[in-house]
Amino acid sequence: MENENIYRQEMLNKYRSAMGDLFRYIPWFEQKMGAKTMQTYAGNDSPSNSVPIPVYDSTLLGFVKEMQRTGLMDRNYVYVYSQYGIKNEQDELNLINQVEFKDIEVIFGIMAKYVLGGMTKAMLWSKAVENGVFLHGLKRIKELLEIWDQPLA
Repeated sequence: MENENIYRQEMLNKYRSAMGDLFRYIPWFEQKMGAKTMQTYAGNDSPSNSVPIPVYDSTLLGFVKEMQRTGLMDRNYVYVYSQYGIKNEQDELNLINQVEFKDIEVIFGIMAKYVLGGMTKAMLWSKAVENGVFLHGLKRIKELLEIWDQPLA
């Protein structure tokens, strides 16, 4: 039992320190959920065949950079999707809401799809704001850390 408490406390400390103050983004994600956070810039004098450039909200870019620095974004996130049979956005949200502390890595796997995938597919960052994956992921991680930080009976 003592070993379980020590391990639980180590994991709590790991996630708490890695997440830092990322939970400060929750109100911003609540405000922006369902809204577009990406604009395209094509230039005023550009020819019609030019490539539009995605322009992101600076708060979103800050969040993505901080998530990348946590060290919790697993490049093998596809494994989470196959292991849990995630097929669509609703599956992602349902799973996030069902995850318990012992499986918290699942949330980071789902968020990694958007954080890391957005490096090559520009629309993924904005999509995660619109569909609520970033919001629900942060809220569930915060909730789990608060629940499991309580002393065991």
